[in-house]
Amino acid sequence: MGLDDAGRVILGGYFLIAGIVNLVTPGSIRDHVDRMRGFGTPLPEAAFWSGIVLQFVGAGLVLAGVRVDVGAWCLIAFTVLATAIFHRFWQRADPVQKRIARLFFMANAAVVGGLLLLTTWR
Repeated sequence: MGLDDAGRVILGGYFLIAGIVNLVTPGSIRDHVDRMRGFGTPLPEAAFWSGIVLQFVGAGLVLAGVRVDVGAWCLIAFTVLATAIFHRFWQRADPVQKRIARLFFMANAAVVGGLLLLTTWR
């Protein structure tokens, strides 16, 4: 396994594990949907489940090394949309919450950068 394969597995694995945790942690689904509703997301339940599908399809393709480019685009769409919903730091009044949201926003931007590298995968 080369470094590029290791990077692909780490990125895909991150999304797979995060998705599983969101599904099996008690109250997590309801919490996500309620927060999405609070942020004004249209059809929050449908948006949540659409996000889960994007996340698992993308992670599966990336991990399997099959149509990695399509998997990466699924994960990019998921990350950009989730970031736009949950990490709008410019709307936070509390300075600590603003800093935390900005940190997540920037970390997700870096993840998108890594995923963009996968769009040119073999």
